[in-house]
Amino acid sequence: MKKFSVFIVLFFSLTHFNTAVAQTDTLEARTKLANEYFRILPMQKMMTDMAKEISKQLPPERRAEFEELIIKRVRIQHLENEAKKSLIKHLTQKELELYVEFIKRPEGRSAMDKMKYYMADLMPVIQVEIRSAIQDMQSGNKQKIKQ
Repeated sequence: MKKFSVFIVLFFSLTHFNTAVAQTDTLEARTKLANEYFRILPMQKMMTDMAKEISKQLPPERRAEFEELIIKRVRIQHLENEAKKSLIKHLTQKELELYVEFIKRPEGRSAMDKMKYYMADLMPVIQVEIRSAIQDMQSGNKQKIKQ
């Protein structure tokens, strides 16, 4: 009977502990963390860096035009607002806390600064693959096997 009582106390302690932890995950806290994330890594800087890296794949005479298009014509504040909404919607408070903690560290900041190179390398590959898939779909080629 004593073991059963200990089990019951432990069980209820753990279930109530988890409930208490889950209740601390608030919209207000996630919003604050998303704002902090973009204070540390502003969308304007991310878009400027990304535009400069992607433009390197264009002929030199078209690079400035492309960068200007991205930097001056893209609604940066709108992107940032939508990005914040998405972070708040899809990440828990704890995940956002860890994410913000990560980008505050020198290694995290360095990794995030290198993401522009990663995206610049990957975007052309993604575009080619999507174009290829659309062309296959339009031509009725259902036999192509993904590799």
